[in-house]
Amino acid sequence: MSRRLTALLALGALVVAGQVVGTGAARADDPLVGAVDIPMDAPEAPNLAGQGQLAVTLFGTAAVDVGRIDPGTVRLGPDTPVDARSGAAVARWVGGEPLSTVTDLNSDGRSDLRLYFDKEALRATGQLSAATTTLTVSGQLPDGRSVRGSDAVAPGVVLEVKFAEASAVRGTDRALRSERGRDLGPVRTVLDRHRAVELSPLLPEQTLAGLAGLAATAQARSGRAVPNMASWYHLTLPARADVSAALRDLRALPDVAYAYPAPEPAPPPATPDFTSMQGYQRPAPQGVDADYAYQDPRARGAGIRIVDLEYDWNPFHEDLQLGWSSDLGGSQFPRNTSFADEHGTAVFGELVAQPNGYGVTGGVPDADMFGISPMQRLSGGQASYRPAAALSHLAQFLRPGDAVLIEQQTAGPNGGTRYVPAEWVQSVFDATVLLTQLGAVVVATGGNGGENLDAPEFQGRFDRSVRDSGAIMVGAGSSTNRSRLNFSVYGSRLDLQGWGQNITTTGSNGNLQGGTDPANRNIRYTRSFGGTSGAGPIVTGAVVAIQSYLKATGRPVMTATAVSNLLKSTGTPQGGDTAQRIGPLPDLRAALQAVPPSKAVSASALG
Repeated sequence: MSRRLTALLALGALVVAGQVVGTGAARADDPLVGAVDIPMDAPEAPNLAGQGQLAVTLFGTAAVDVGRIDPGTVRLGPDTPVDARSGAAVARWVGGEPLSTVTDLNSDGRSDLRLYFDKEALRATGQLSAATTTLTVSGQLPDGRSVRGSDAVAPGVVLEVKFAEASAVRGTDRALRSERGRDLGPVRTVLDRHRAVELSPLLPEQTLAGLAGLAATAQARSGRAVPNMASWYHLTLPARADVSAALRDLRALPDVAYAYPAPEPAPPPATPDFTSMQGYQRPAPQGVDADYAYQDPRARGAGIRIVDLEYDWNPFHEDLQLGWSSDLGGSQFPRNTSFADEHGTAVFGELVAQPNGYGVTGGVPDADMFGISPMQRLSGGQASYRPAAALSHLAQFLRPGDAVLIEQQTAGPNGGTRYVPAEWVQSVFDATVLLTQLGAVVVATGGNGGENLDAPEFQGRFDRSVRDSGAIMVGAGSSTNRSRLNFSVYGSRLDLQGWGQNITTTGSNGNLQGGTDPANRNIRYTRSFGGTSGAGPIVTGAVVAIQSYLKATGRPVMTATAVSNLLKSTGTPQGGDTAQRIGPLPDLRAALQAVPPSKAVSASALG
């Protein structure tokens, strides 16, 4: 992806050290006379299929602090000039705040501006199409100066396809075969009809080979069939492909179980500014009473691994002291620095910040903490958003009782920023089932789209009687009365809640200490982390405290269902409108006191 600085000669004006000097005549009505050109990065191959956001980055320069650009003035279009009278506006969260973040993306010590635009709206207005070769973004600084950036793009179409497991489809588009002897001629016909560019497995052969034995173990343990992740593929079509026709033809094939637009990364939820401290750790009904659990060394997380599915994090924060051994993805799943590490750093801090006499203390500081990115490195060197691949990759590192926290959300049936749990994507659901049946406890953040998951457009996909991944699903509640915060998803599928505001932890916006100065990256603390992103680690900490206590006392760890039922039955009830269900807030004192007695077993029997 190019991050080029275009020539500083713009519409008849020369920019010198941020000053605009006229060099010739220009149209008086041109809205971008004297615009300062700045470096911009857009996706190399925007996916024309599906919903979600298109993300672009404006890079700060010595002349322009892009963090001061007013997102309300920003417009995106396929050509120039772009101004407030044309182009697409920045997308907005459910609450109305613009979808933008300020971070030092290229580590040059200057702020960069990450902006998100509704892809569905861009397609509808023709601003993103198969013919688009360049995207241009403009905006305005507080002093009235206009700024502008451009980048070349080559749109395409990417679908996610699962073949019927009974067909045992393997190989690629050039060597597609069925290990069960099925005639795949009709599949090849559809691929040819829509001029398929590439059909590639979701996971590499080496990973699939390792999963085969784990799947057999999981099936023997649970007595249920385990999803075969070898059946999942990504299909790339030309930009001018008829997406609706391609999906219709694929879904009509008996050898295809699922086909839909490939998921794309959704931005981490924005969080409001609040002022309280670590109240979420205090006794019920205010918090989950991690203070009580912390008094018992057996309930501090020792012996349990936590893996956070997270874009990026800073393991070198003074209160974490982890290092890059915490990254389980390695080169195969590179971290996505586009969203900055401070979201992941805040999540890590809620869980394992160290009791060192300064900063904050995590709910389970003795747990082994890891992360993995949902971005998968492809054979061509580029990275693609494939959360199901990352989750499947984790299977080889987990033991029964370990916890996986899914800090991801995805565009739901209503599109835009109506974000919902990641398992709305079928491949993520399958990968979650795999981990659950291996004995891991998956905790999934519900998403910040404010959606009712019981609504008809969700087709029962969040009805446990229709399909059940086994994950514990978490909503965001008020820090004062445990009522649903308006951005949180809700419905019968929600199991438990955590605070969705006022969370004091490491990293994030640095409004408690450190600010946004890159030099203070390792000493940043916030008092205002939140969203379902902040709620998920609170519930995960409660789960891990229970599991570590069971291990330390010689008892078998619980299944996801058992630990969820324990925390629900002993938790502090939801407040406010309980018809908009997000579930109770865990109460660790009550849960630990209610842990059922069990015959002691040896440590080796606990896995």
